[in-house]
Amino acid sequence: MKVILYMGITPNGYIAKPDGDSEWTSEEDLKGFYEQSKKAGNIIMGKNTFNYVVKQEMFPFPDALNVVVSHEAIENTWGEKVLILNKSPKEVLVVLKEKGFQSAFLAGGGQLNASFMKEGLVDEMYLDVEPLIFGQGIKLFADNDFELELELLDVKKMNSNTVQLHYKVLK
Repeated sequence: MKVILYMGITPNGYIAKPDGDSEWTSEEDLKGFYEQSKKAGNIIMGKNTFNYVVKQEMFPFPDALNVVVSHEAIENTWGEKVLILNKSPKEVLVVLKEKGFQSAFLAGGGQLNASFMKEGLVDEMYLDVEPLIFGQGIKLFADNDFELELELLDVKKMNSNTVQLHYKVLK
């Protein structure tokens, strides 16, 4: 199963402010995010990302099965459009494959991104680099023990200040 990571990011590596706020990304980033999730038909997020988007009344994301990965119990009040799983990244992918998905769309946060990277499960990354720097926040990857090489597939100017980097993860 192909796993695609898609993130809006600051040049210094943050995907959200300390409180989880990621609403500083451009319209182009949001559009690309929704297009990729719709194309995959699913979106995988961790508990902190889930908590933030629920608070912002942006959950569940439309046109996709929303998969929340959490070790804490979360009541599913959204029905069939939402799966709440206490599983490893590999097990999450097995569930998606059993449901007929060919690809998985990984949408953060930093801890979940790092766990997928550590297990060598991410195949491609889209990083929309936004023109904003802040000194504290949630990193693209939480500290973890992994090292992977990337191949740059494409660089695209999204707007006058945002650039998208598209990488393949070498395995």
